[in-house]
Amino acid sequence: MMKGIKHIVAVVAVVLATFGCSDAVVAQEYLYPFPEVEQPTNKVKVEWGAGIGAVYTGIDKVSLPELKLNSHLALQGHLDMAVVLGKYFAVESEIIYQKGKIDALYKDKLYEVNASTVEVPVMASLRLCDGMFRVGGGVSFGVLSSSGYLNGYDSYLFGPITPTWNLTAGVGVYVARMVLIDLRYTHALQDNINQIGSAKGRPGIDFSSRTHKVSLGATILF
Repeated sequence: MMKGIKHIVAVVAVVLATFGCSDAVVAQEYLYPFPEVEQPTNKVKVEWGAGIGAVYTGIDKVSLPELKLNSHLALQGHLDMAVVLGKYFAVESEIIYQKGKIDALYKDKLYEVNASTVEVPVMASLRLCDGMFRVGGGVSFGVLSSSGYLNGYDSYLFGPITPTWNLTAGVGVYVARMVLIDLRYTHALQDNINQIGSAKGRPGIDFSSRTHKVSLGATILF
């Protein structure tokens, strides 16, 4: 008699466990897509960062034959934000401020052009090697680009050195737990409209130019 009861209890326990597990699986599959339920792994996360770097502005084209432009290394600071989707993909954006100068030699006179630029790149990136290495690209918006020079005691506008529309691509690698080294190339999609040779009572000469940028920066992520 006791053996029969034990067999019945065992069968009932197995049936209940089977249904309990199947219900848990169904509930699990049903609830996980909703954001208010805690996920077994973090599918989406937000990264923040800030950093500094150096940038070189290369001159691709100048429409004024008697004008020669030479760039110097400039400094930049940037704030970063990224939305990481899963393990391998992220959407990134930055606010970059750059400060530098360009030497303009026109009709045997040297003008020192001081330039300030604010860029906002928006990129998609792939995270590889468990997130230690990343590669990405996208569009960079030149939201502010202003430069000028002195002629005597008076200052004059040179015009932008970065247009509104640019393409950008780069690679990055972690060298420490929270430090990312990033190498990036930015290619202008538009010409800049500039002016040189202005003096008191005399307008300058208009010309167009096109530039590219190569930057190397270090970012602390938190």
